[in-house]
Amino acid sequence: MALSSGQTWFPPFEQFLWEHWDYPKTPASNQNTYCDIMMWKRGLYGKLKHTFIHEPIEKIINVCRGEGIYLGGGWYQSKHFFSITKCTFNRMFGHYTGQWISMKIIIRCKFGFPVAIQE
Repeated sequence: MALSSGQTWFPPFEQFLWEHWDYPKTPASNQNTYCDIMMWKRGLYGKLKHTFIHEPIEKIINVCRGEGIYLGGGWYQSKHFFSITKCTFNRMFGHYTGQWISMKIIIRCKFGFPVAIQE
């Protein structure tokens, strides 16, 4: 089975996309609101830390296929910078603090597909 993007269907990769991929980035009034909305929408509300990637699928997959530096244990660091949002849950207020940054990401790959991201 193939995805609409033309990629092969692989459940851990699908889970990774559902949890971490948001491209183009969902509009929100500010980064905190963005995190509140996205964490609720993806069924992750209450998770202490989380990362959303705002780049095309192909760019993420390519980290597993030559555009990443192998770190061991299936983990790769991207050679290029990625647009991401880091969400941190504030237990006292029950809401997220969001921070948009551009940085190199570290992801775990299986069979050439990303399956986890280092938070």
